[in-house]
Amino acid sequence: MAETKLHELLAVEKNYENQAGKTRSELQRTFTDKKHLFAMKIVTFKPNTEGSKTETESQSDIQTTVKKEIEWLSPILAKALDASHQIDVANTIAKADVVTEDGETLLSNVPATSLLRLEHRLDELRNLIVSIPTLDPAKGFLPDDQKGPGYYKAAEVNKHRTKKEFKPVVIVPPTVQHPAQVEKLYEDVSIGNVQEQEWSSMITPAKKAQILDQLDKLSRAVKKARARANEQEVDVKGSKIGQALLDYIFKPLNEKAAAATA
Repeated sequence: MAETKLHELLAVEKNYENQAGKTRSELQRTFTDKKHLFAMKIVTFKPNTEGSKTETESQSDIQTTVKKEIEWLSPILAKALDASHQIDVANTIAKADVVTEDGETLLSNVPATSLLRLEHRLDELRNLIVSIPTLDPAKGFLPDDQKGPGYYKAAEVNKHRTKKEFKPVVIVPPTVQHPAQVEKLYEDVSIGNVQEQEWSSMITPAKKAQILDQLDKLSRAVKKARARANEQEVDVKGSKIGQALLDYIFKPLNEKAAAATA
């Protein structure tokens, strides 16, 4: 029994699909734009003069047949159909446990296809977690039990409030002949205190880092589980469907079948 591992099939499936798609498109263009390859035409001239020879003026020969082209394409299409089918068959039995690095089994017997989708979902979730806003460590936030879980209060900030007041400053004292020269200067004068209180429902940078670490551990565990699931072996010889399907579709091209149904 010929067996191939699932990860080996996954590695070649895209190549088979690309090859099948390219050759199918080429043949479709041939059928559409090069119909002359499937036709034979002879143009002859027969003079009315007695004894004159008939002359062939032009001739085009058949280069190939539809049947031959389909026979050439079928094995290529069959490989792509077989690979996809074999992968689907393997995915029905390929399973693995999701086990963390510290040995905790989070999920059991998860199908390979589910593990693949889970990887994508965890990547999306990571982007969300990265965007979570965090507390500014410089503000000294501490949990506020009075407001409840998830609330933090920053250290109080006290500031002096001032206002500018005019203060005349004598630059040149007065004399008998001249008055004093006074310059208008302003100075900040304290008029009271301002107390700033701030609360936040963000999380600490340390908490965010812990969440990301948990998610990354899970992501690694899922990737390893999928790798183990992809070790599932598939009976590739017994899982071929492509040629049988193509034989059914193109059965009318078979000469014996065509004659039997004529």
